[in-house]
Amino acid sequence: MSDVTNTGPHPRVYGVAIRRGEALLVRASKPHDGEEMWWLPGGGIDFGESPATALRREFIEETGLEVLSELLIDVLDDTRTRPNGQLVHSLRVIYMVVVDDGEPQAEADGTTDHVEWVPMTKVLERRLAPYAEQALSTALQILNGSSGHHTHRVDAIETLRNYAGL
Repeated sequence: MSDVTNTGPHPRVYGVAIRRGEALLVRASKPHDGEEMWWLPGGGIDFGESPATALRREFIEETGLEVLSELLIDVLDDTRTRPNGQLVHSLRVIYMVVVDDGEPQAEADGTTDHVEWVPMTKVLERRLAPYAEQALSTALQILNGSSGHHTHRVDAIETLRNYAGL
């Protein structure tokens, strides 16, 4: 019998930032399998913290950029197995965001070690965490007006579409 226990769900929050045809991605500083892994800026929600507040904090920590506005677009959940055999359940709150025009700055000594605006034509060339790929797909469907399962305020979508350059 194993001493490994299952854990979760763990609430996490992430933001899809797309502007001028580029998506903001961060690279995992210590991927479990040693291969380069990219995901969306974000992370854990602290006790007593709202998802939007956590999103803003995580963006500053991982990218140095301030979230100016956010729009909830999805809630995802997944399970994964850690190298120690523990099964982890994550609940991921996904926003589309508008960030300030500053230059992104990588997190020091954190879960990410690089931040980059990646051209949308090159995003799928990166090894993306599955939730990040799904969230980017949902965001693009919304921005392109082809999302049939979400109802969003038209003015918020139009603002994000214009900001993203689409």
